[in-house]
Amino acid sequence: MTIELITIGSELLSGHTLNTNAHFIGGELARVGLVLSRQVSIPDDHETIIATVREALARADWVIVSGGLGPTNDDITKKALARVFDRPLVFHDEILTELKERFARAGRAATPLLDTQALQPRGAEFIPNPVGTAVGIILTQGPKTLVAVPGVPREMQPMIIDHIVPRIAAQTNVTTVSLTWSTTGWPESRLFETLEELIKETPAVTVAFLPSERGVKLRFSATGPDARTTLENWVQTVRPRIMEALYAEDDVALEVVVGKLLRERHLTIAVAESCTGGLIAKRLTDVPRASAYVLAALVTYSNQAKIDLLGVDPQIIERHGAVSEPVARAMAEGAIARTGADCAISVTGIAGPGGGTLDKPVGLVWIGVSQKTGGTTARQFQFMGDREMIRERAAQAALNMLRVRLLTP
Repeated sequence: MTIELITIGSELLSGHTLNTNAHFIGGELARVGLVLSRQVSIPDDHETIIATVREALARADWVIVSGGLGPTNDDITKKALARVFDRPLVFHDEILTELKERFARAGRAATPLLDTQALQPRGAEFIPNPVGTAVGIILTQGPKTLVAVPGVPREMQPMIIDHIVPRIAAQTNVTTVSLTWSTTGWPESRLFETLEELIKETPAVTVAFLPSERGVKLRFSATGPDARTTLENWVQTVRPRIMEALYAEDDVALEVVVGKLLRERHLTIAVAESCTGGLIAKRLTDVPRASAYVLAALVTYSNQAKIDLLGVDPQIIERHGAVSEPVARAMAEGAIARTGADCAISVTGIAGPGGGTLDKPVGLVWIGVSQKTGGTTARQFQFMGDREMIRERAAQAALNMLRVRLLTP
């Protein structure tokens, strides 16, 4: 089974838009053991679309096309596909009726642009789009199948998850089971070195390392009639080797794990941030129902703000500097004293690109974690990267310190 992906949009080639659709579609296929054999991005050009689709259909069993299905002048994918398959565009009354009914329910007036969305290649099968106006299109030609989905991610993603991936998977005889684990604190190289021999000894399991500033995702996949048993045996062996870095046996953000721990323990939290500028608070409150445990957040960027808002002793700052263990501890303890939260995270550091010295270089960060009933701990980190990377890594490390603290008896 060969599958190719064509993402259409001049904005993808100019760099104005990140091609997240290719990442998403490739990932969803990988979850069921399918891998794209080719992926290409092309501009909104009629002849280029026709030539690229024809080439892909000559090679692949399935071709997925994303983009260009909207109602505006630059949305020309339907016209190009009609030429490729030699099928005229015909008017589909049922599509227009459904769109008008949906607009009426939302209290919106139908526009003439809706008529263009009802023009579709003759003989096509359609995938419903409950979010937007562009239906997905399925066209077959002998053993070949082409799927066209909208380029808007929130419209495309349900089509891929609910309709396309299950349909492609049903045509294969391959049984694949996959798991994604989430780690932080260990670089990709350390994880690989830890698992290298085991990977060599277990060829039935494939391992993908997916690094980012927040950590490394590990995707384990096994194929065959005994895939589930193979994977279960694998994880039993792997788990104790990477337990220090493993924070979830799932593909989940660390703030979700921390939020669950806080909720289960009926604890509230306050955050005192300096170099991360509110990033930790944002991540915590990105989680639905975070109001159950996030009490307050203070971005005390200046020394005076640390003194005025958190009660940090100015003599501590004078003696040790703002980026120091005593200040990190005082910030965390001050956050609890000023807000009444059960626990607190504090971060103070040098994110760069300037401001570093020989004694305190760019990337130096002190993180504190404090609890009303458990005292305060602080830890020094030296992060690599640019300003954004250092801030991301500091926020991740702070959340992980709290996670470990909450799990410690």
